[in-house]
Amino acid sequence: MQELVLICLPLLFKLYSIMITQKKFHPARTTQLEQKRKGEIMKKIVSAAAMSVLLFAAAGSGIAGSKYVPGKGPSGPGCPDDCQDQLDMLNSSQARQDEQINALQSDQSRQDSEIDALQSDQSRQDQQIRANSTRLDQHENEINALKTRKTHDDQYNPWYVKGIARMVWSGSMDVDKAEYGFKGETDTGYGAGLAAGRRFGNFRAEGEMAMQTADFSTKGLSDITIQTLMLNGFYHVPVPLPSFGIFGANCDALSIYGMAGMGAGKAEVTSDMYGEDSDTGFAYKVGAGIAYEFTQNMGMDVGYEYMRTSALELGNDEHTLFNDVKTSSVNAALRYSF
Repeated sequence: MQELVLICLPLLFKLYSIMITQKKFHPARTTQLEQKRKGEIMKKIVSAAAMSVLLFAAAGSGIAGSKYVPGKGPSGPGCPDDCQDQLDMLNSSQARQDEQINALQSDQSRQDSEIDALQSDQSRQDQQIRANSTRLDQHENEINALKTRKTHDDQYNPWYVKGIARMVWSGSMDVDKAEYGFKGETDTGYGAGLAAGRRFGNFRAEGEMAMQTADFSTKGLSDITIQTLMLNGFYHVPVPLPSFGIFGANCDALSIYGMAGMGAGKAEVTSDMYGEDSDTGFAYKVGAGIAYEFTQNMGMDVGYEYMRTSALELGNDEHTLFNDVKTSSVNAALRYSF
C-alpha cells in the first residue's frame, strides 16, 4: 500500500502544479474556450492517474494474495509447496512420457522385426519368381522347338528317291544232278539299284529297279546276273535315343525296320557248254535292317535281304541247269526326300 501512495503522490502534485500555473499567468484572459480546453486536459490527467492507480492496485493485490512473501523468507527447506507440486507433476509427466517412449520403441522394434520377416519372404518370393521364370523360358523354348518341328513336318515332303549298293553271294545252286551231278558255287558279287517311294508315317512303299552279278567258282560255269523290278514295303519301329550329346534334338531319328517285296526277276547264266541263256520268273524277297534320319530330308538304310527267283529254265531244250536262283545280300541305301 505504501508503494501505491508513493506512485500516486507525484501524479497529484503534477496536477496541482498545472492548475496553479494556469491561474498565475493568465488571470485576466480566462475565457469560456480556455476553460473548456483546460477541462479536457484535466480529464486526461485524471484518467491517466486513475489508470495508474488501478494498475498498481491490481499488482499490489496480486502480490498480496500470493502465498510466497519475499519479506517473510522461505517457509521451509527446499522448494515451497506449489513449487514442489509443480516438480512432482513434471516428474510424473516425464515418467509417463518415458513409458510412452519405451512403448513406441518396443512397437518400433516389433515393426522392424516384421519388416525383416517381410523382406526375407520377399527375397524367397523373388527367388521363386526367378526360378519360375527360368522354367517358363525353358518351356517356351520347348514349345518353340515343337512348333518349329511341326512346321518342318508340315513342310516335309514324304516322297523320296533312293540309291542302293549291295554285296551279293548266291551260295550253292542246284544243277541238274542227273546230267551233271554237282552244284553251282558262286563267289561274292555286287549289285546296285534305284528306288523311289513315299512315306506314310512309319510305313514306306517304293518301287525298285536293281541288278546284281556274281562269278561262279564251279568249273564249266562263268557267271550269273539277275535283274529285278519289284514293289517293296517297309515298316519302321522308332528306337528312342538320349536327347543330349551328339544326338541332340534328333533323338527319334533311329529306327529298325522289316521289309518284303515281290516282282519279276530275269536271270542270265553263262556256261562253257551252253553259252548264254536267260529266263524271267517270279521274284520275292524279305529283309530287315536299321534306318537313321540325318536330317528332315536325308536318311540311310543298312540291312540284309534274302531274294529268290523261281520258275526259271536255264540251259537248253534238253537240259536245264537252273530253275531256282537264291541270293543273299547286304545293302546300304541313301534316301533323299524332295
